Amino acid sequence: MEEKLSREEILEKSRQENRKGDERERTIRMEGESFSLLFALLLGLVLLFWKRAHGLPDEDVQSMFWMSFVANRLYRLTQRRDPFEVVTLLISLALLIWNLVKFFQMT
Repeated sequence: MEEKLSREEILEKSRQENRKGDERERTIRMEGESFSLLFALLLGLVLLFWKRAHGLPDEDVQSMFWMSFVANRLYRLTQRRDPFEVVTLLISLALLIWNLVKFFQMT
């Protein structure tokens, strides 16, 4: 004989199932973003090698790389509050600014 579930038990089961679905969607979104960022990085490397091989300036590609690194470090710093993140953020920010200055001086 099957037990009847109370309204609260049914709602709790539904919430648990929704949480699992939400976690799955979040995981898929994060993996998708990581996957696309990997391909953007690979294309950036191809463009960087192409430009260097042909004697072209590459500060634009390097600026994009350092901007993504700055954004990542900034996000991690706000989430973790790890002092090491400040060091890597400042280094990558300096490299971003340096490449942007070189890029805008070139144009």
